[in-house]
Amino acid sequence: GGVLSDRVGKRKVFISWGYIIWGLVTASFAFFGDEHYTDEHLVAIVVIFVIMDCVMTVFGSMSNDAAFSSWVTDVTDITNRGFVDVILSIMPVAALMIIFVGFDGLTQNGQWTLFFIILGGMTALSGVLGLFLLKDSPALKPDKSGRYLQEVAYGFTPKNVKQHKMIYICLVGMMFSGLAMQFWQPYMIMMLQYTLGFGANFVIPLAAVILLSAAMAVAGGKLMDKYGKEKFFWPVAAAGVVGGIMVFLIKYVNGNAAATYVLFIVGGTLIESASLLAAGLFNATARDYTPKDKAGCFQGIRIVIYVTLPMVIASIFCPLIINAFGPEVLQFGVSPGAGYPVINEGIGYNVGDKVYPFELFLFSALSALLMFVPTYFVYKKNKQFRLEKLRELNVVAQSEDGHADDQPSDGEQAAAQ
Repeated sequence: GGVLSDRVGKRKVFISWGYIIWGLVTASFAFFGDEHYTDEHLVAIVVIFVIMDCVMTVFGSMSNDAAFSSWVTDVTDITNRGFVDVILSIMPVAALMIIFVGFDGLTQNGQWTLFFIILGGMTALSGVLGLFLLKDSPALKPDKSGRYLQEVAYGFTPKNVKQHKMIYICLVGMMFSGLAMQFWQPYMIMMLQYTLGFGANFVIPLAAVILLSAAMAVAGGKLMDKYGKEKFFWPVAAAGVVGGIMVFLIKYVNGNAAATYVLFIVGGTLIESASLLAAGLFNATARDYTPKDKAGCFQGIRIVIYVTLPMVIASIFCPLIINAFGPEVLQFGVSPGAGYPVINEGIGYNVGDKVYPFELFLFSALSALLMFVPTYFVYKKNKQFRLEKLRELNVVAQSEDGHADDQPSDGEQAAAQ
């Protein structure tokens, strides 16, 4: 999808119509109603669901992950990409909270028909609005430098990987950041309730973490654009490491409520804000290095490295970690292990199950630690690269104004500090 939008020189049509189809397919799950199906129909229903989910994912990836992300690359530059990517990274978290707070009641009451109609309708409406509000960048031109399949394979050939190595280094940094979240986020609610011990009150500390993380990320996004992203790579990676270790240490506070809240809110905020800011660093920096005529191509590769690989890696390692470190539920009404709260019947665990362990946060910290490797290479080059890009923008602005001078721009002065 990204390569196709490069070839035709259009993003808006892929974004808007992709969102519309994506929303309609999502809403079509409502046709299955709220009733339970008999065993004789179950296999057919599952097959249909899988096919529909694949179709939904194709149009979602094409419209949002490929075309929209490419459009963002087109309409931003090195002076604002950090902030823009941070805001975009906050959106999925905000969406998760909206779904959880606003629509969880529908799922709890089995009102799946209404749930999918609303969810699909909102997505399709976004596409309709895009038809009227979105505009492609005037600088976007069709790229037909090679055959379509050659362009699809462009970013995976050794020659081009070497030529654009800084993009791939940034994407590897994003992969480690995404992996750090994948180690625990799929199990978040169960871990908050029954590993960390917040029980039904988990919403309060979770909301605190999300709000604090968003505030830190917004402030950080503004600062990194003003003073240069290279000043933030090391602190952000370190924040992810420290945050993961802090939450892991809750295992050793012996159920002390005050210590649990402090460690989780501080540690959780460091984990979440590091993830949000990493997008503003690595993703925005990858955009800075992306050739103007290859934005769609490299945004497609971004999905493979940043989204797919962390999911695949985590799906392999998380069960191993859970089996190795998770205490077994031997009976209800008692703690399954040192540092864990009492597990009662009817809360999601059965006798013989493994409780999601604190060590998942430790492996999250380890993944964040691996961010230091790509950080070293990006940091090494980024300051001089930023100055070059700012000079290019300054030259373009001067030529458009019909004059030129040798005075450095405000951005160059800030970068040189």
